[in-house]
Amino acid sequence: MAEMVAGGRLAHVAIRARDAEATRRFYEQGVGLRFLGYRRPGSQSFDLSDGGLNVTVIPYEGPARDAHEEGTEHIHIGFLVPNAAEAYERLRAVSAAFLRNDVKVRDEHVGPPLPDGSFKVADPDGNVVDVTGNPAEWRQ
Repeated sequence: MAEMVAGGRLAHVAIRARDAEATRRFYEQGVGLRFLGYRRPGSQSFDLSDGGLNVTVIPYEGPARDAHEEGTEHIHIGFLVPNAAEAYERLRAVSAAFLRNDVKVRDEHVGPPLPDGSFKVADPDGNVVDVTGNPAEWRQ
């Protein structure tokens, strides 16, 4: 477990999803998070985890929301993976929408990254997700 700083430790991020099962496939099969289970019996809300941070998925049944173009979103999340090329293939298998080839460059998506490369992808609700195989990509 990471050492707790004075302000606390981030424990979970919640995503409201129109199709919770598609979102589960994206984060579990595509990104590689572990399914922890449903939040309570009969609930469609569930938790996924990387072992330190949880992603809580809550079904959303409200009015349609406008999609944000990548670069104008309110929030996006990033994942460090052991191999970006393998993560790319897993996300392709769950029909993810790829946005950019590099998380730091405003290029258009043209294909799979090198294993230590990075890319941007959208989850089923259009939330932008950065994926990198390079540990130096973000400060930790």
